[in-house]
Amino acid sequence: MKKRLICIAISASCSWHSIAQSEQTLERIEVIAPMHSPLDIKMDPKATRQPLPAQDGADLLSSIAGFSLIKKGGASSDPVFRGMAGSRVNIITDGGVALGGCGGRMDPPTAYITPQTYDTLTVIKGPQTVLYGPGNSAATVVFERESERLLEAGVTGFMNTTVGEFGKAILNSDIKIGTKDYFARIAASYSEADDYQDGNGTDIHSAYEKWTIDTQFAYTPDDNSLYSVSLGRGDGEVAYADRMMDGSLFDRTQIAMKLEKSELDGFINRIEANIYFNEIDHIMDNHSLRQFMPNMMMKNPTSSNPDRKTWGAKVMLNSELSQNVSLAYGIDHQQNTHRLRISRDHNTTPVETLPRSETAEFEQTGLFAELEYRIDTNSQWVSGLRIDDWEATDRRQTRSVMMQVIPNPTADLTRNDALISGFTRYQAQSSNDSYYIGIGRTERFPDYWELMGGGRGAVDSPSAFLVDHETTNQLDIGWLGQSKSFTHSVSVFFNRIDNYLLTDNLYQKMDMASKVTRNIDAQTYGFEAESRYNASKNLSATASINYVRGENRTENIALAQQPPLQIRMAVNYSKEKWQFGSLWRIVQKQHRVAIGQGNIAGQDVSPSHGFGTLALNTSYQHSEDVVFALGVDNIFDKSYAEHLSRSGAMVSGYPQSAKVNEAGRTIWLNMNWKF
Repeated sequence: MKKRLICIAISASCSWHSIAQSEQTLERIEVIAPMHSPLDIKMDPKATRQPLPAQDGADLLSSIAGFSLIKKGGASSDPVFRGMAGSRVNIITDGGVALGGCGGRMDPPTAYITPQTYDTLTVIKGPQTVLYGPGNSAATVVFERESERLLEAGVTGFMNTTVGEFGKAILNSDIKIGTKDYFARIAASYSEADDYQDGNGTDIHSAYEKWTIDTQFAYTPDDNSLYSVSLGRGDGEVAYADRMMDGSLFDRTQIAMKLEKSELDGFINRIEANIYFNEIDHIMDNHSLRQFMPNMMMKNPTSSNPDRKTWGAKVMLNSELSQNVSLAYGIDHQQNTHRLRISRDHNTTPVETLPRSETAEFEQTGLFAELEYRIDTNSQWVSGLRIDDWEATDRRQTRSVMMQVIPNPTADLTRNDALISGFTRYQAQSSNDSYYIGIGRTERFPDYWELMGGGRGAVDSPSAFLVDHETTNQLDIGWLGQSKSFTHSVSVFFNRIDNYLLTDNLYQKMDMASKVTRNIDAQTYGFEAESRYNASKNLSATASINYVRGENRTENIALAQQPPLQIRMAVNYSKEKWQFGSLWRIVQKQHRVAIGQGNIAGQDVSPSHGFGTLALNTSYQHSEDVVFALGVDNIFDKSYAEHLSRSGAMVSGYPQSAKVNEAGRTIWLNMNWKF
């Protein structure tokens, strides 16, 4: 008999969130992200959702139309938006950036995010803002914690506990205590799980254990001032089904200071400033979370220990130039250092005893401005421009090519680029509609993984350090309309990408396949659409569809790592204190592939079959503060893998699969409680 995963989750919503909880407005289980505007999506990371509550940032993003995941087990997936991955999706957490250390993307930035400890998630589609740093050619994703002044002395909070089969256990809390003038906030989480089973009852090497704790201490002398300092720590370990190593250390240290002043007199009416420091210390090995098996590449227990330190700062000012013109402008800076140490025989030389060698340095300084011109009460022109000065230095002294160690031809070489990005957008609103049309351009500097990760070279060199930067020109159109019973939203995009940074694992070089990063010309286009229908006070239906198509224009073939068309349909019925819901997810097959090509997070493995899964949920509102919910994901116990999932690796004690399969039928019980 197959094992079933039964999870009991206890979660609560912070009282500073406006979540309707009464007999007339039940707290609903979110199965499709709520629409906010044609341009951006806002959602509450603490809200109960189906499938299972998100255990990291990427997991939460997967519930938003247009997002897909590159899966490699139970945790640390890489998010993909509109077929774009890596630094094309700009991830911001409380105004800062945390970059992972693994050259193979074992620890993407979202792996260090526990969604339930944040208050809001905002996704801005396309290159339609310049306020959050460089590189947002696909989207900007912002996780934020609210820091409003308390209205009175007291305690508010959120707690989440999960227990279940396969060693499933989760504890989340977010507590805020203080007065009008001071408050302290502690957000902590712990989660663990053993291997899950797919629809065939096969164990997937996917266990994980993670913990985080983030604290904030703030001084709020009036309604328009905030001075705060934040401290954060975290760690964990994650088993992967797609590679020869697991992650046995995810150590995170974060320090940040923030200043906000608003309602100022004079030319500047608002100031926001923050400084942050993040350090990621990560260990990958082939012996901590799996039985060691020697092979041609790793004959002994091996450990690799990259780390990355990131410093950053930002100052943003707001000015009302006239009654109809407002300006947001400022400067941001970021620099990071990547280091590495490797033990080829951990038993005789533990990796912790070895010195670290610096591999790369990156530094970026940007000037930005975003202007809004209010044409009338219902329409605006919004335009932005940013200039980024980039500098990167390759500190690697050697390269490994065809099992041989050779001198690095770009050792200690520094490259500099001055890159320009900007957009202009017309937007309008009425009582029932809002829409926009915008053109954006982003010049994106190659990230660490494209230049140096995964042992990659260039077409004509053992080092990819000098590949050209990427330029995206994109058209975005969006519309949101609503009536008494219907709400519709449509977003359409088309872009041309010059010098698209393609990672190619099968490039023919010196009569054999090599891993390279190379530039091509590409284009993508597609859409996201959502619709909600309120048939009556008690019955509603929601549907979403997203599609993207990518072209490698240089070689006239498909652009790799493009997700297939996906449809989600949900029905919700509420009666007094009860709510019943369903989610039917349909994913089309994907035959347009380029085997071995892709991005820094994954490469095309094979065409994929389509699939459909059905999930059911129900909730009962016991009181104003307590809501119980029961859900079943993948109710027909289907065995399937996402198209973007990575190929399965040989792990001792586990059968190898073509791709990493998803979990089979999953039953969960949730209780929401606020205090």
